[in-house]
Amino acid sequence: MKLHLLLSICAALTLCTNIHGETTIDNNLIQRMEEVGPKGTVSTLVYLVDHVDVKSLSDSISQANMRFVDRHQLVVETLQATALSTQGSILASLKSQQGVTKITPFWISNVIRVDARPDVIHQLANRSDVLHIYLNYSIELVTPVHMGPAEQSDNRGGVEPGITAIRATEAWDMGYTGEGVLVATLDTGVDGNHAALASRWAGLRPEYAGHPEWAFLDPYTNNHNFPFDGGSHGSHTMGSVCGGSPGLGIGVAPDAHWITSAGIDRGSISETVADSIETFEWFIDPDGNPATAWDMPRVCSNSWGLTSGHGYPNCDETFWTYLDALEAAGCVVLF
Repeated sequence: MKLHLLLSICAALTLCTNIHGETTIDNNLIQRMEEVGPKGTVSTLVYLVDHVDVKSLSDSISQANMRFVDRHQLVVETLQATALSTQGSILASLKSQQGVTKITPFWISNVIRVDARPDVIHQLANRSDVLHIYLNYSIELVTPVHMGPAEQSDNRGGVEPGITAIRATEAWDMGYTGEGVLVATLDTGVDGNHAALASRWAGLRPEYAGHPEWAFLDPYTNNHNFPFDGGSHGSHTMGSVCGGSPGLGIGVAPDAHWITSAGIDRGSISETVADSIETFEWFIDPDGNPATAWDMPRVCSNSWGLTSGHGYPNCDETFWTYLDALEAAGCVVLF
């Protein structure tokens, strides 16, 4: 009953601000368009005026004390319905337009990746259904901070000092080891054969039979059969999250199962914010069924950020709405 009630409320949570002023074009995008010239191509993120008020939706969910599975379904279906009902006109226009090389619509946030000539971007800025147009910023791993060797700080053999420093061992003593919890990372991928991680890749579980793509995403080659690490960073960070093997306390949640996306720092591949949006849209519903929630991670850990090559976008809520949406569905997002 609560789910049906909230579904009825959702229409009110889609902001339809049709009183249109001038569309905001990101200053760094303006600079980039000047650099490539009139015949060049720029990669952009076009945010539409109509969007889900995720904060209000989250507040309504909290007040209704919804079950996790109902919360997930409500958020996903509301986001999908908003994108479906508002993107049709702009997508049709883009598909018929010269100077457009790539169009990728998303629903986790009402945004479309558009790679096109500067004149097309300016035409988009004149549309009444467009709110902001950002540069599709490049992303990269956060460079590790070099530190000297640390001494073992726990009297249990094999426990990493960082684990002790955050008092994870005390949580273990209370029974909180990650058992029954699904975690995720967006990084270079994870070595599915790594001794500290292999047995707990979620793709090995019976419920994933025939569907490894529910447990591993490779946004660039569509090779989802078995997780691999396109560098080494991803296996390291997943180890910090949930690594564990006999006698070793490597990760904070050594009994958790994991999924991952290999979407960061893949050698010659140029990763962008749009690639991270694709991953988060996968995280929120890996099996593509809003009515199931077991496949969505409860925690998503990230060790990446924007490059400084073209500066940074203004620190506003619009740019990061896809992160807010994942949290509204019930996943804690950590950076």
